Amino acid sequence: MKRRVFVSAGLAAGLVAAALALVLASGCKSRRELPESAPSRPAITPGAAVSANAKRYALKGVITAVDFSKPAITVSHEAIPGFMDAMTMSFPVRDDPKVVALLRPGDRIEARLVVDGNVFFLENVLTKGYVPTPTATSSSSSSVRPEPNRGVGVGELVPDFTLIDQNGKPVRLSQFRGEPVAVTFVYTRCPVATACPVTVGKFSKIAAALEKEKFGTLLAVTVDPAGDTPAVLKEYADHIGADPTRWRFLTGDPAAVARVAERFGVLYYPDRGQIVHSQTVAVVDPDGRIANVYYGEQWEPESVLQDLEKARKG
Repeated sequence: MKRRVFVSAGLAAGLVAAALALVLASGCKSRRELPESAPSRPAITPGAAVSANAKRYALKGVITAVDFSKPAITVSHEAIPGFMDAMTMSFPVRDDPKVVALLRPGDRIEARLVVDGNVFFLENVLTKGYVPTPTATSSSSSSVRPEPNRGVGVGELVPDFTLIDQNGKPVRLSQFRGEPVAVTFVYTRCPVATACPVTVGKFSKIAAALEKEKFGTLLAVTVDPAGDTPAVLKEYADHIGADPTRWRFLTGDPAAVARVAERFGVLYYPDRGQIVHSQTVAVVDPDGRIANVYYGEQWEPESVLQDLEKARKG
């Protein structure tokens, strides 16, 4: 497949040569011949100031490789209107070292591409979710949907259920009797930064606190059971560093997952390649009853931790 770089007429000829050299150096299958004067590798000077003529472009894509020594990331990015086609290529990164240290293959990102003559790099890198390695059984949605008005109220017993965790093992809610459990609903390819990624980040804080106190369990049930197979969930759990002894990611037969979602008042449905779903965090006490429920985005890890501690003490 031929991929070419398009450069706006206002950029200098040197930028054309540098951009084309970068494409070839990154393995793009372009057959356009470079001028003899084009450098084989554009000169990158870390920390060098850019000129007033530097161009800046919004870049969106998925990281496929990270080189912390440079630092640089390889990104499968979308087309940049007026500058270049969609392709996979490597970019130097100039950003907070703490941000760079968190980047991993599979991260969906948005960043700013700065181009200044032969100098180009990414800055202001923001992660926007995670894209797991696709599997042959992945699907964009499930045809089975939860039904409304079947949620269990606070103080009521949650009907027992069995799903499959990221290690392919069956997990029953009743096996956690005697300790409190926090339950939420997410899916691994969620593109909305304020939805699943935020929930997972908050659960990570809760998981760290529970590990320190040595009590409690976290359950994250997928709303995309057709796509989130155990293998996909394991990849995702490993990516975020979730301890499988404390934090289980659950999937299963779409009908079984829908019935579990109903019990917690969660609804979801496919829409243009995404899964639209309500956001819920429920705390189940050691007797299997709902201790508290948070709906929407307005909840904090500290509040859930307090609920878990209160439920543990009875």
